[in-house]
Formats: sequence, C-alpha cells, structure tokens
Amino acid sequence: MTQLIPSVNSDIFDTVNTNYVGFASFAVLVWDHIDTFADEVELIWKGKRKGLFIYLFLFNRYFTPLGFIINLYAYLSPSWTIERCARFVRYEGCTVAMAVEGVGLMMLLRIRAIYPHQRWITAGLGGLLVIETIMNAWLISRGQPVIHNPNSGVHACSMIFDPSISSAASASAWIPLLYDTIIFGLTLYRTLPPILREEASYIIKRLLEDGMLYYSVIFSVTFVLTFMIVGAPPGTKNICAQMEQLITVAMMSRITLNLKRAGEQLNSDTLSSPKSLLFDRMRRRSRQLSERRPSFIMTFPLPAFPATIINSVSGSTEIVFAHPSPLPTPITPDERIGPIGISDGAPEQNTPITVPPRSAYVV
Repeated sequence: MTQLIPSVNSDIFDTVNTNYVGFASFAVLVWDHIDTFADEVELIWKGKRKGLFIYLFLFNRYFTPLGFIINLYAYLSPSWTIERCARFVRYEGCTVAMAVEGVGLMMLLRIRAIYPHQRWITAGLGGLLVIETIMNAWLISRGQPVIHNPNSGVHACSMIFDPSISSAASASAWIPLLYDTIIFGLTLYRTLPPILREEASYIIKRLLEDGMLYYSVIFSVTFVLTFMIVGAPPGTKNICAQMEQLITVAMMSRITLNLKRAGEQLNSDTLSSPKSLLFDRMRRRSRQLSERRPSFIMTFPLPAFPATIINSVSGSTEIVFAHPSPLPTPITPDERIGPIGISDGAPEQNTPITVPPRSAYVV
C-alpha cells in the first residue's frame, strides 16, 4: 500500500512535531550524560572490573548520541531527495534497533545475576530477545521514507514501516514492552519479599527502585508508540520511536551507574550504611505511625454543660457529653471523696472544689 500525499498544513505540522520530539529527547540524553559524567569516570573508567556489561554500557552511551546527530541533520537538511532518503532510512532504523537491543541484552545480564541458578529463565528471555531482533531486522528491511507534499517545502527524511504491514509493525513496540514487563516482574519477584521482611540489603533495594524507575518511563513511551504505529498518520507514526531510543539509553545509563555507586558505598569504610531513598523512608514512616501518640492537645472553652473525656486504652479518644445542666456547683465538705472515688470517712480537704473555667480535650 502506497502512502497518500498529505496536505500542506498536515505535512508541515507533522514535520515540526517530529523535529520537536527528536531535539527534546536528544537534549534529555545529552543532559543526562553531562549530569552523570563524573560518576562515569569514577565508577566505569577507573573501575577495576570490566566485562561485557560495561562494554555494552559504553557502546550505547556514546554510539547512540553520535549516531543520532546524523538523524537530526536528516530532519533539517533541504538536500534530501526521495532516492537518497530511501537508502538513508535503513541507517535510521538500525540505530534505533541497536540501541534497544543493546539495552535488552544488558537487562538480560542483570537478570542472570539475580537468578544465577535458574538457567531456564535466562534462556527464555534470550530467546525472546532473539525473536525481537529478527522482527526488527525484517521490519527495517520494509522501511520507507515519509512522503512529503511538494508544495509544503519540506525536505526532511525520516522512516516509517510499510503502511501495508502496520499491524505487524506494532511488534517493534509491543515485543520490547513484553520483554521489559517480564524483566520487571522477575525483578519484583526476587527483591520484594526480602524488602517486606526488612531483610533486604541496600543493593536489593537499589535494584527494585531502579527497576521501578526504568519500567515506568519505558512503559509510558512504548505503550503510546504501539498504538501510534497502527493508527497515526504516516508523518507521526514513528514519532515516539526516536524518544524510545534515546530515553531507553539514558535510563539504562543512569540505573547502571546507580548500581555501581551502591556497590561502592557498601564497600566503603564509612560507619553508616547507605539508605534507600524509597523503602527506608517508607519503613521509618510506618514505624512513626505505629508509635504515634495523640498528635496534639487543644484547649477549648468549657461548654455550657459538663463533659466527660474518655481515653481508651488503644490510644484513641472519645468525648462524651452529658445532658445540659446549669453552671457548675461547688462540692461541699460533706461530700468527701476517697482515693478511688468512694467515701471512706476520712476527709482530705475541707475546702470546696469547683470545676475549672477551661478544660483540655485530647484530639
């Protein structure tokens, strides 16, 4: 199925939106690199242990922004023709797939570290990652340049999948979403029980915190992308694909550095152990609630009739009001009260006792 030539206004509008999303996502990625560069030098470059995980981290961290600069040039350059763009879109699709699959492989290595003895989990996730890679490769081979209206003056070059396979093309979004959902579920299953039992180490808490952060962001972007590939106009079908690529790399870089930092803090010589931002705060708050006494005492004027304040053993309070009566009357010396409220014939005071003008109510 061939693309329909859009109207002039739609063509300009879709192109401007694509450029805005691309530059905004790229700005987030660059800002994250600048913000975490000091941690990268300390924890990655100066670190003693380097393996496949670290090399994947460095590849995604530097190849993705450098490769995306060419995509930004393709959005703005007026020199593109349909023939040149038809060849270039393969490169654009490959950069997205390489970033997403690289992060997927890093997540697979994390799961293997969490489940070292359950090889079938690693094998199953690895098989799903292979299926995702094959599907993306096939879809990229069916990629096409977005057709522009000759009267709009737009010459940008960007890729969409063949409109005739839009339903199958949505697999480029929902298969990674399924993969990330399984990863998050496995992380939750392994880390949440010890946290609830208050037996988890700081590393376990850090794993769950970062997993929640990563999954919430990636789920939002990928979920929207799935529906846009199927139902959006050609000019905006893949508008979230570039965001998925850049935000995925930024989030993976940050949680990798967070985990390395957590390991350094545990191995340091400091006396106090590091605290989890989320779970340790929740634990402190729950303890404070369980140990809470009446929060404050307020003083009110005495009502027009006597009141009895009953404090229950559980800490809650009740205010029970008697029937209305005239102003309080003095207690005569003949009304002698013993230690436990029963007259024993031994007066302790001979002066009248009056009800005070104000009474304190516990709230």
